[in-house]
Amino acid sequence: MAKQIEPFYEALGAKIQEWRGARKMTQAQLGLVLNPPSTRASIANIENGKQRVLVHTLVQLAKGLEVEIHTLLPPVQEAARSATPKDVELELRRKLNLATPQLRKLVGAARSAAAGSGEKA
Repeated sequence: MAKQIEPFYEALGAKIQEWRGARKMTQAQLGLVLNPPSTRASIANIENGKQRVLVHTLVQLAKGLEVEIHTLLPPVQEAARSATPKDVELELRRKLNLATPQLRKLVGAARSAAAGSGEKA
């Protein structure tokens, strides 16, 4: 099973699905309004929060659904979730492909820097 990306994209996808349903469009029809056209499966992935949406694609989706872009954007509280230190550590491990000792050293340095600036790490 594919994992969710960020909560923002899940909420965005739900809005797209809602408006597509209100317009009585299929996923395939919505995909065809994009340039280049997108597959039904790609639209399904967007609606399920499994695929990120590029800004120019968001513009095209809004135009195809005949809505303003801001109508598709989720409210801030729905879209934003504070990352925990564990979230940051997992993302660093995934993106930087670091061994555990290197990762701990990097996280420790970031915490020290944040503490020195008065930020909360």
